[in-house]
Parts: sequence; structure tokens; C-alpha cells
Amino acid sequence: MSEDIRGREMDWDDEVAVNKYTLLPEGDYDFVVESFERGRYEGSDKVPPCKRALLKIRVDAPEGTTVMTESLFLYKGMEWKLAEFFLSLGAEEVGGHVKMNWQMVPQATGRATIEVTSDRKDPEKKYNHVKSYLPKPKKQFKAGEF
Repeated sequence: MSEDIRGREMDWDDEVAVNKYTLLPEGDYDFVVESFERGRYEGSDKVPPCKRALLKIRVDAPEGTTVMTESLFLYKGMEWKLAEFFLSLGAEEVGGHVKMNWQMVPQATGRATIEVTSDRKDPEKKYNHVKSYLPKPKKQFKAGEF
């Protein structure tokens, strides 16, 4: 299992990094899944209690690097989002289904449409969020070429 994405405990004398959040303009970007953690979601008015994958998704762009925390909820109503995610990592669709191979997720690469959203409590704060995951193009093989 990957390292706890909440981070490690710090010592009183540790140095801390100065991180500024880079807000990327909306658009399509390549991403890397830095890590994921299996967890449980206790439910809400919209989402039933279910398993949850908590992802750290990094986008390196000319404007800077942004790391987003995204959740994938494992319940039937979100099958489309799960399929989108795994297809973006290069998983194969067979007979209209995609196998969720969680072993391939850490350090996997894909492409996604990133949007800008406002904080619910403070609309002045803006964040990037994955709007949709884009399918990875299939490799085209040509005879005689490597």
C-alpha cells in the first residue's frame, strides 16, 4: 500500500516548505497519480455509504505544478466516473466493461479536463478540479516500425 497521503508526522524542529497553490486555467492536461488511499465514505444526501479511493493527482503545466485531491466513490451511480478514470490510465474496455485494476493506479499517467471551482464557504478561493477523465488513445502499430 502507498504511503498515507495525509503526510507523515513532523518533528518540532523540522523545516517546512513554502507551497503556493498554482491555479491552472481550465483545459485538458496530462496528469500523474502521485498516490491513492483506500478508504470509506460515510455517506451524504447525494452519495450512499461506500468505499472511496482518495487520489492525489499532479498536473505539471507551463504555469506551474498543481496537486489535486480527488475522490472516486465505488457505488453503481458512479460507474461512469470509475470507467472514465481507468480508461484514461489505459485500461481496456472489453464488452462494455472495464476491470478496475488498483495496482496500476500509483504513478499511472492519463489525461483529464481540469476546471476551476470556487470554495463553498469562500467563493473568492478558487481551486482546480477534475471535470472528466479522457480516454488514453490506443497505440497504433504499423508493420516494420518500432
